[in-house]
Amino acid sequence: MVEKQTFARTIEIDDMREREIALHGLQKADAEYTFYYDETNNVRRFHFDERGFNVAELKVFVLGGIVHQGPPQPIDLQRLREELNIQPTADEIKLKHIAKGEFLDLLQSQRLGRFLEWVQHQGFYIHYHQLDPLYWSLVDIIDSIIPELGDKALLMFNGILKSDLCEVMKADLASTVQLFHQFDYPGLKPGYCRPFLQALTAMLDRQFHILPKRRHTLLRKILSAGSDLPSLDLIEDFEPGVLIDEFSAFYLGRLTMFKNAHHIFDDEDRIREGLERVSLVSDGKPVQHYRFANSKNEPGIQMSDVLAGLIGKMHSYLRETPRSAVVAQRDRMSSVQLRNASLLRNMIDSSDAENKAFFQHVSRQHDIDKLSAVLHFSDSGFDY
Repeated sequence: MVEKQTFARTIEIDDMREREIALHGLQKADAEYTFYYDETNNVRRFHFDERGFNVAELKVFVLGGIVHQGPPQPIDLQRLREELNIQPTADEIKLKHIAKGEFLDLLQSQRLGRFLEWVQHQGFYIHYHQLDPLYWSLVDIIDSIIPELGDKALLMFNGILKSDLCEVMKADLASTVQLFHQFDYPGLKPGYCRPFLQALTAMLDRQFHILPKRRHTLLRKILSAGSDLPSLDLIEDFEPGVLIDEFSAFYLGRLTMFKNAHHIFDDEDRIREGLERVSLVSDGKPVQHYRFANSKNEPGIQMSDVLAGLIGKMHSYLRETPRSAVVAQRDRMSSVQLRNASLLRNMIDSSDAENKAFFQHVSRQHDIDKLSAVLHFSDSGFDY
């Protein structure tokens, strides 16, 4: 029998991380931390055919959990299990043991409040990377255009242009899929950028009521300018129909940013295989700072299951709910919901104060801004 061989692609992480650190003004990315992770809403592979997307209901992907300063340390969950009345037959703590339902239902749970208090009193911070799969699949359209136009002033509108484009295409997913399928997105063939952007502009015009007039005009202007470019490099020659081939790249982003930290992931075969296909190097030396573990044997991952599930439901709620409804529902919250929202807000605030790189949002700016509407931050500045 011939043994199967795999060849790892070498990635020098310093160049990647230094660009992100400079772009977002991040500090303490070199500090030693221990991160525990779980994930939610990983659809494994996000793609489409002429019938539509392979996912009936898009939810926000979240990779996150708890983090503490320094190397790994023992975590004893016995007291927490007692406070939450977790049955001895349950061999691990999961979100379903604490609260069930959608985001506002979770906030109604007394157990959730006790859990959040315990996490905070133990001195843990929280961290997460959240990603709207549809938004991620569209941003390369704008990123293929703006840098090529040579107008640095347009860079300040980069985020709002991406958000507005996503808003338009999200409003008519059937037409979005039809457009993608027609042009083999994201594998546009040479010479197809003009008709693709013209068709996208026509779709924008049909949805003129979605955006304020000035933002509609700006987005239309950018798409028109892009149609004069010879190519759209970021959406050409890739596999048609495949929007996200796998999610290990988002794990890789956390490993790259925090190169001096310890990263402990929940066992996921597909993610493990994806990471094994790369070899991380810093200053020419291999970086081996992560491992996979069974959540039953790793209390930090059990806590991360609860937090990743909670954050995933929160961001999916924000993605799917108009801001006016978010504000109205916040005003109608019960005392238990308000207390839990305050606990979550305080944990995010303290974690953000410790290290802004703990949080990364890859979704519409409009949806990120709703965070303050539901949690009532003193400012609305979570934009990394």
